[in-house]
Amino acid sequence: MIVVINAFSAKVGGGKTYLYNLLENVPAKQVQVYIFGYDDLDQFQTASVRRIRTRFPVYNPVLRLFWERFILPIWLSKLQADLLFCPGGVVNTRPPAGCRVVTMFRNMLPFDEQALADTRSIKLKFKNYLLKKRMLASMASADLVIFVSDYARSIIERQITIKQAVTISHGIGDNFFVMNDEPERPVLPFSGKYILYVSRFEFYKRHLQLVKAYALLSDCIRDEYKLLIVGGGGGQTATEVHDFVASQGLGTSVFLLGEYPYAALPALYKHASLFTFMSACENCPNILLEVMGAGVPIVSSDYAPMPEFGGDAVRYVSPDDPQQVSQVLTDTLSDPALLNTLSARVAERSLLYKWSRTAMLTWRALFKVANT
Repeated sequence: MIVVINAFSAKVGGGKTYLYNLLENVPAKQVQVYIFGYDDLDQFQTASVRRIRTRFPVYNPVLRLFWERFILPIWLSKLQADLLFCPGGVVNTRPPAGCRVVTMFRNMLPFDEQALADTRSIKLKFKNYLLKKRMLASMASADLVIFVSDYARSIIERQITIKQAVTISHGIGDNFFVMNDEPERPVLPFSGKYILYVSRFEFYKRHLQLVKAYALLSDCIRDEYKLLIVGGGGGQTATEVHDFVASQGLGTSVFLLGEYPYAALPALYKHASLFTFMSACENCPNILLEVMGAGVPIVSSDYAPMPEFGGDAVRYVSPDDPQQVSQVLTDTLSDPALLNTLSARVAERSLLYKWSRTAMLTWRALFKVANT
């Protein structure tokens, strides 16, 4: 089977993580993968995986659309591709006869009216409106759509008819299973215990609400536990958080580290006393899964699909209610037995999610559709 992957959508975050793990688990036989993407993918080149470079200026989204529509089909014919895989969720390519098309649904934001209602940006709303239309058209025309949560699948299947669909959740990398390890504590700008939140600054990630909840904790708890927020991004969301921390005099209790090396995250997770995940819009919460592999107690947003992944191993709160978040944090941190119970539960549940299994199921699904 000859598979061509259009990976130009995988620039940051979960898209890159997914692609990396898929390429690390390519079947040893029966498949040849040609991938169009960025320079970081060179590390995965093997006898079965080859990255093809293009001189076309695909960094420009308009020119990339031209490339996908008119040039990529030529490559598909030249390579005699059996299957075109577009994990970004948008297909702008009409393949030659005999070439199947598979896409994924990973970006929930264009379909989350409640989340979009929270943004003040008309430009962002319009962009996501157009993206929603294009994604629906792509999924309706694809020979197979891979969903990463049952929640997401239900959203789409209520709107369009899908030819073939399969739900394959994302997984946890082997290096994140540190529940039984003792990695060295990362160098941090403070000593002692910490509550951790790892996520890019986006308006639907509810960073500000978490910081407000932390500010409501008793002095005793805040003295014992710092709040550590890790993640890139900026704009108005980050500015509001920085301004609130400064206005409330929380500069010695709340620490914003910005971007953090991905390979160093397992140790950061492991040494946290409690992890919070406050996102109000997710398709498959990769970060939530990763921290489960560390066996760290978790207080999570109750928005779907978080309970689908955390089950009864996680405590849930409304991320829009700082008072409730603060109370649950207080109750959890004040109960050592509960912390131990949550730790054991998330460690056990994490074993359901492994990237090797995700990759195996994905390749199996690709083989199946290519041979029908």
